[in-house]
Amino acid sequence: MEERDIKCSSKEHQEINAISYCCNCDVYMCNKCENFHSNLLKNHKVFNIDYYLKKNFTGFCNEDNHKNEYEYFCKTHNTLCCVACIAKIKNKNNGKHADCVIYNIDEIINDKKKIMNDNIKYLKEISAKIQESINDAKNLFERMTDNKENLKMKVQKCFTKIRNVLNIREGELLSEIEEIYDKAFLKENMIREFEKLPRKISSLLEKGNMVQREYNDKKKILLINECIQIENNIKDINLINENITKFKNSSNISISFSPNENEMNENIEKFKNFGKIKKIDFISAFANSNIIKNDINKQNCIVNWIKEKINKQFLEMKLIFKMTENGTDGKSFHRFCDKKGPTLILIKTTKNKIFGGFTPLNWENNGKSKIDESNQTFIFSLNLNKKFDMINPNRKAIQGFSVDYGPNFGDYDLGLKNSLKEGMTYANSSCNYLSNNKLELTGGNGDNDTFQTEEFEVYQVIY
Repeated sequence: MEERDIKCSSKEHQEINAISYCCNCDVYMCNKCENFHSNLLKNHKVFNIDYYLKKNFTGFCNEDNHKNEYEYFCKTHNTLCCVACIAKIKNKNNGKHADCVIYNIDEIINDKKKIMNDNIKYLKEISAKIQESINDAKNLFERMTDNKENLKMKVQKCFTKIRNVLNIREGELLSEIEEIYDKAFLKENMIREFEKLPRKISSLLEKGNMVQREYNDKKKILLINECIQIENNIKDINLINENITKFKNSSNISISFSPNENEMNENIEKFKNFGKIKKIDFISAFANSNIIKNDINKQNCIVNWIKEKINKQFLEMKLIFKMTENGTDGKSFHRFCDKKGPTLILIKTTKNKIFGGFTPLNWENNGKSKIDESNQTFIFSLNLNKKFDMINPNRKAIQGFSVDYGPNFGDYDLGLKNSLKEGMTYANSSCNYLSNNKLELTGGNGDNDTFQTEEFEVYQVIY
């Protein structure tokens, strides 16, 4: 490239040849631009265009007051250096890399080319994985959002139901109070009748006296009728008087409401803490796993399969057996895992196949088979990301196969022998998970295959 081929980077001067170059701004400058640039940005590194045209020009050092070209590479700090950077006489700006491992640029360039090629290859490989991780993160966020909304709805339904029940009970108690007081105590209209009683008695007395005073043989019928009316009124008066006496006696009846204030406060305190939100980090259960410790996708896959089968949103897992730590024989498995309720089985083979199974049934060292009426038992392959449900719930779900053998799903669809390091898988018409000569767990041929166990883990599943 000749000098006349390099033009000023300014749009206004793009037809004018450049005479200098600024490393900081990465621009070429004509005479006018250089004068303006030098006055405005005095600390920038500007060099004559002839340097750029040099065959092996490497650029100026970025250190303050170092006006030297890059000629060296510091392997200790993985950075380019100039002669001042490696000077033996150290001061504020010089000699920062004097004690480091230093190479000439030409000596390191081939290594950097190789590293660059490796980095490009790595970036190409990781690009797809990162996109997959982003998609997984999005899916996880959607599931967590759905779970959050479902939980909120459950809380609202629960408390709405409680409020409805309390409201109904409140209405029942208020109605019961009304009914008790209507039957056992005075009513307002009765008081009004009582208040009329003295005037009524006075009126009857006056009427009776008048009939007696004015009586003669011609008024016999009138006397009889008046007498009958007075008699009837006296009956009414006596009935009212009896009611007065009755309701006076009702003052000895006590009507109360329970719970009392202390009991009510105790119940209120209980309701203050009614309900509980559990945060369960099931991933931490796999923290000590030698099989899927660092693979969150596989961990999530297993947990989601189990949740789907048991129809529960929350579960806990506890590592209760690890072959490399707790023993390699079937007796050891049964000693740690029998009668522990629901369990997750994880197996990793020496050929890097990872598979296992889940069952809600108890393991027992008696060689007997068990049927899973809940239809929740399944086996799976994490290499294939595939779950295998029971073909027939009325067939064997799990069995001990023989005393002191390891776990066995179905009719040896997946099982470990009395040496847990040895396993076998079948895929034929008698199997309850695998069939039709498809040995999908190990990838073998035919209707049966063996495998060698590298690690075997059992997790207690609590829900």
